[in-house]
Amino acid sequence: MSWLALPLTLLLGQTPSPTATPQEASPVEPAAQQAQAPTVEELERTARELEVKHLRAQVELLQAELEAQQTQQQEDQDRLQSLEQEAATESARAQTLEQLRQQRIESLRSGYQWMATTDQLLEQGDFSIGPALTSARQDLSDALASAAGTGRGDTVRFIESALDRLAIAEQAVEQRDIYRARLELQSAGLELTQAWRMSLQRPGATLVTQ
Repeated sequence: MSWLALPLTLLLGQTPSPTATPQEASPVEPAAQQAQAPTVEELERTARELEVKHLRAQVELLQAELEAQQTQQQEDQDRLQSLEQEAATESARAQTLEQLRQQRIESLRSGYQWMATTDQLLEQGDFSIGPALTSARQDLSDALASAAGTGRGDTVRFIESALDRLAIAEQAVEQRDIYRARLELQSAGLELTQAWRMSLQRPGATLVTQ
């Protein structure tokens, strides 16, 4: 073999490195390694986290429901208190109206009796009817105020008309017109009877105009 055929490395005093065999070649790394499967600990941790989130969601839901119930209970309590106050107010008003009705009935009765006394005096030819008429007028004025305060329109009109007739009767007595005076007293008595009958009816049982 000629020296010229030797590799250049040999001429330079270097020995060629041996060629690697296919068995000695390093293994080729894959482009992307497959993900490792989660461990048991990781699976348990994930399960616990999900359970905690679920429990928190349930707690928040229960808190929201509780707040809604408390709000509803407060609203119901406020509504109940309002109804109780309305009932108490209505009861007090009903008691006041009943007291006024009873007072009006008594005033009408007393006024009618004083008018009857006045008529008896005139029948006997006694013209000293001033005190009796004054007492009758006072009783009818009290009854009128009670009827006006409770909005009983027809009762008010009857009492007002009776008062007007008392004034006419008094003028007739001053003129010594006994017949006219007694006629006015009789008409006033009929009007008081109507007012008295209407006052016997309790509030709510008749129209508010009575």
